[in-house]
Amino acid sequence: MNAAEPSESPAGSQPRRPAPFFVIGCVRSGTTMLRNLLRCHPHLACPEETHFYRWPEPFGSAAYARIVQTNPVLRKHREMDGISEAEFADILAKSTTRRDLCDRYMALYIAKNKPGATRWFEKTPQNVYGAGMLGDWKEVRFVHIVRNPVEVAASLRLGKVMNKFEPLGAANYWREAIENITTLRRAYPKRMHEVRYEDFTADPMGELAKLCEFLEEPFDASWFEGMSVKEVSHADESVLSPQEKALVRKLCQKGCKQYGYLPT
Repeated sequence: MNAAEPSESPAGSQPRRPAPFFVIGCVRSGTTMLRNLLRCHPHLACPEETHFYRWPEPFGSAAYARIVQTNPVLRKHREMDGISEAEFADILAKSTTRRDLCDRYMALYIAKNKPGATRWFEKTPQNVYGAGMLGDWKEVRFVHIVRNPVEVAASLRLGKVMNKFEPLGAANYWREAIENITTLRRAYPKRMHEVRYEDFTADPMGELAKLCEFLEEPFDASWFEGMSVKEVSHADESVLSPQEKALVRKLCQKGCKQYGYLPT
C-alpha cells in the first residue's frame, strides 16, 4: 500500500482515507507555519493541536480522560475546530485507542470544516514525546521541521506564545525532541521528510513542492498565494547572553552537528 491508498479505520464508523501524516518538531520551530500552509492544499485538513499522544497516562484510564476533557487549551482548540464538548465526550467514549480517538476526531473535523478533503494530518509538537506510538497507521508519514536551537531557546525565553523557558529547559526541549525524532526516523527511514526552518523560509514554494512529492500529493503554487512566509530571527535582539548561547550549543551539540547548526 502506498501513501495515496486508504488507511484502515474503526470498523463500521469512518470512511477510508489515504494514510495520514504528522508534522513534528520541537516547539517554536515552524510547525504552525507549515501547518497553516498545508491547510491551503485542497486535499488536506488539519485541526488545531490535539495533544492526544503527548500524555503518558494510558488510553482508557481515568487520568487520560480527565486531561483531554478538562485541559483548557484543548477545550479552546475544540471550540476553534467547531467540535462541541458533548461531541468530543461521545467519540472519546466510543474509542478504544489513541489512534481510534484520532481517527474519529479527524473524521468529525473534516465533516464540519472541510468535507472535500481526502486526507488528514496532525500538528502537535509535544506529541513527539509519544513518538513511538505515531507509527500506528500503515504507511503513516512524518514531516519534521527543525530550527536552530539557539533561535528556539530565544523564542522560548521571550514567551510570546508559550510560557517562558530558561535556556537550560529550552535546550533540553530541543534536544529531547531531536532524540525522539531520531529514533522515529530509524524505525521509518523512508517515511520521514525533514526540512530546516531556515531553508524552508528561504524558498517556501520549492520546499512545498518537495514536500508534496514526498506525500504523493499534487502541487500548485497558486493554492498557497497570499500566505506570507519569512524567517524570524532573534539573533540581534540580545535575548540570550553569550554564555547562555554557549550552554544551548553545548547541550544540543549532537543535533547541531546533524542538522548543520554548528557555529561558524
